[in-house]
Amino acid sequence: MSRNRYVGDYRIVESIDGRGRVKSDYEYIGAPWVYAADGQTVKAARMRVAACCAAGWLAWVAALLPVSAAMRALVIALSFAFAALPLALASGIAVSLFREKPPFEHRHADRLENRAPACTFFVALLGGVALIGEAVNALRGAELLPGDGIFAACAAVLVACAVVCHRQWKRLRCREAE
Repeated sequence: MSRNRYVGDYRIVESIDGRGRVKSDYEYIGAPWVYAADGQTVKAARMRVAACCAAGWLAWVAALLPVSAAMRALVIALSFAFAALPLALASGIAVSLFREKPPFEHRHADRLENRAPACTFFVALLGGVALIGEAVNALRGAELLPGDGIFAACAAVLVACAVVCHRQWKRLRCREAE
């Protein structure tokens, strides 16, 4: 991916301030982008994405609170801990859904089309690995603690939230405005 992917969408605007110094700023000159779906569909999808991200964070934090054998197994603990990274990225995009109003820039449209589905996919994948690891520990007869039930339930909620959120990105697709 190119670092200067959107360089053609902006131009530098120079102005002189009160002290006679040249001040540089940028201006978006690219095509405006809007949601492809109608306003009601977009509003419902934005609310679902925000609710899923909030519920995902609650489940992630709640799984870490009780003492569990799952968090002592390296594969389970690392995969569950690393699920926070794509969850944070997806949450940032969810916040930008309410901050950015159409018409918006090409960069925001690309985040919704490319980065957001990948983030929620990896949340579901890493949470699923942790959940499967917990199931394998239970099936092989490893010593389980009372917190393992809470961990498994929270991991399942995290995966479910990621799957629901992943399905909402289709409703938030973008197109160039006419």
